[in-house]
Amino acid sequence: MKPNVRVVSAIFTFIFFVRKSSLTLGNEGVREVRSVEGNLGSSYFFYQHPEYPKDCMDVFNQCSGHNASGVYVIKPDGYSEPFEVYCDNEKDGGGWTVFQRREDGSVNFDRQWKDYKEGFGFLSTEFWLGNEKLAFLTNQRKYQLRLDAENSNGKYFLLYDVFRICDEWSDYKLVSVERYSGTADDTVTFCPINMKYGNCSCQATCGDPQGCGPPCNEEEACVCADGFLKKGDECVAPQDCDCFVQGEGVLLRDTVYVNSDCTRRCNRTATGLSCDSVYQCDVNAVCEERDGVRQCYCNEGYTGDGHICTMDASYTDCQDIYNAGHTDSDVYTIQPINSPQPFEVYCNMSDGGGWTVFQRRIDGDVDFYRDWNEYKQGFGSPSDEFWLGNDNLYYLTNQQPKNYELRIDLVNRYGSPYYAKYTLFRVSDVNDLYRLVGLGTFSGTAGYDALNYHRNRPFTTKDSDNDARHGYSENNCAVYYHGAWWYGNCYHSNLNGDYHGTHYSCGIYWYNLPGNACRIKYTEMKVRPV
Repeated sequence: MKPNVRVVSAIFTFIFFVRKSSLTLGNEGVREVRSVEGNLGSSYFFYQHPEYPKDCMDVFNQCSGHNASGVYVIKPDGYSEPFEVYCDNEKDGGGWTVFQRREDGSVNFDRQWKDYKEGFGFLSTEFWLGNEKLAFLTNQRKYQLRLDAENSNGKYFLLYDVFRICDEWSDYKLVSVERYSGTADDTVTFCPINMKYGNCSCQATCGDPQGCGPPCNEEEACVCADGFLKKGDECVAPQDCDCFVQGEGVLLRDTVYVNSDCTRRCNRTATGLSCDSVYQCDVNAVCEERDGVRQCYCNEGYTGDGHICTMDASYTDCQDIYNAGHTDSDVYTIQPINSPQPFEVYCNMSDGGGWTVFQRRIDGDVDFYRDWNEYKQGFGSPSDEFWLGNDNLYYLTNQQPKNYELRIDLVNRYGSPYYAKYTLFRVSDVNDLYRLVGLGTFSGTAGYDALNYHRNRPFTTKDSDNDARHGYSENNCAVYYHGAWWYGNCYHSNLNGDYHGTHYSCGIYWYNLPGNACRIKYTEMKVRPV
């Protein structure tokens, strides 16, 4: 039936939306009851003190001084204490005990179980009497229920022959509401299940749960209740929509859905959903949201759908990446000439760009006192503290016909920055113990050419003594200075030393660095082709 009313003010005592069909009067209104028969059986109740009336009908039947509508004190059979109620003694013969009133929305009715049990609001305006009181009240006698409502077309009421609810043990169940009559038949629409009467200008649907479906022909109509979505001519729970992703609790609005960590992907089809049993990002991809779409995205230098990524160009160093237009300092993937596989590097795009970083010290979170194999393979994270690996450093610095320059950035213990630059830097392969075979002219602000002393020296670690004191195990420079380096008789520089060392013999050290040569706070070593 097409609706033709809109409730603007009403008084009710029964909440219709818990019923399978509801009046389109909404939640606003007055509900009131009055006794119409004798006692239903006093054996079920405690002794009632005679000085208190049991309900508003008792109030109405007392002396004429109590016949006016207003607030009175009653005490239903069995209830522990007397309480105040509003008695309507003017309407339809009087004796009506009002237990709910809605007028202007001044009182919030979106409340918890305890509030509805005990009651809330103000008897003179909007209120709910309380389910506990209502249970005792309606189990004394046979009661009628009257619902009065006022809308833009006028005033209406419904009258039910019998009304009774159970106690809290039965969750205040509505156990009796029999035949009704009244004046509201021509102005009331019974909305289908899961629907309510309201503004229909914007109706969420299964296909568009956050938006609006086709506009209604009427300003008001039966629309889906909160938590339900339009599916054809029905209102259903989200999980009954064809686009509901089980296990995720979400509706699929777009063609593809990917969950928050990119471990599940679902595709929307004409017959419902098709979800991948296994979905994950490629090792060269990240899971993130871009332009409102969450999925796996390939890293810089790779192409693909994120699930599978392949290198889209042969970047041999960070200069290639810079020349390709990637000017942000970040982690990229390169594969130098003759390198058996690609690997990640941090590209520093400052100072002209194109610097491939192979060492960084920031805060001492990464231990640099490591063995030969660890320095051979590399350790740490390119975006944090790390050593690129001597194998990778060999492949990087031996790409013919390129020659690489070296820049070392240092920050002393007081926070002052310095740098050292060398016009050439190259190391040999593992067979030659990663010897520092190429080192050019020094320049910069670091105060001293502290790397020159190690020119043409092989690399030494705590378990592989190749320094100038080779043959004297007690004088292994890596052990003595807690580091790993191209040691030439142990002195002058040791940038892989103990970050927390307090003396040059075991700390990060650069001879004659302005401010203080010991306890250096920051180092970064990087190369670039010239």
